[in-house]
Amino acid sequence: MMLDSGNTQRARVADDLLREIREGVYPVGSKLPSERQLAEAYGLSRPVIREALGMLSTLDVIEIQMGRGAFVVSNDVSTEQTTPYGLLDVVDAREVIEAGALRLASVRAEAPEKEAVAEALEALERAVRLGEETTAPDLGLHRSIVRAARSPLLEKLWDDMNDEIAQTIRISPHGRAMSQAILADHRALAAGVVEGDLGGAMAASRTLYDHHRDFLRSLLG
Repeated sequence: MMLDSGNTQRARVADDLLREIREGVYPVGSKLPSERQLAEAYGLSRPVIREALGMLSTLDVIEIQMGRGAFVVSNDVSTEQTTPYGLLDVVDAREVIEAGALRLASVRAEAPEKEAVAEALEALERAVRLGEETTAPDLGLHRSIVRAARSPLLEKLWDDMNDEIAQTIRISPHGRAMSQAILADHRALAAGVVEGDLGGAMAASRTLYDHHRDFLRSLLG
């Protein structure tokens, strides 16, 4: 599966605004241009601009005030403070563990593990549908996939990285508010376990992690 152009566009807008905030174009306390102004400047729809601003809000860089606009509250994303490892390294390790888990789970998972993955996906879908924060159910789905591999050591490696993994999810392009396109890729991951569609799951995994790395590289400058 491929990420839709809307996700690429909102990430580009968020990257541009974050760079300008860091460079002082928009200092702390200043107001960003309105959604309409940004939409016109980038030639994009207002929903895409709104999602880009939501990404910056997730990073605690801006505060969106209803009826007033978006205000810069920080120029420091602080992406390296809660882990001794580089976040790109954490993403790489996540992918290695999850890819291996998907291969094992596609042939090892039995009814209880498949049911757990299906339930974790339902929880994530419900959070997206209700507009709730998706960090916890997102993390829960990935963990259920690793557990479905029926490898205690893989599960321990994942759990030992739990805090770092949670941080990479919080600052990812989908962050705390997952889009329908990203949700579709997570459905494909789940299908690798529940339906044995390993090819689709691996393709979705590569897409998600590649996009995540690209975003982090631009974020970390």
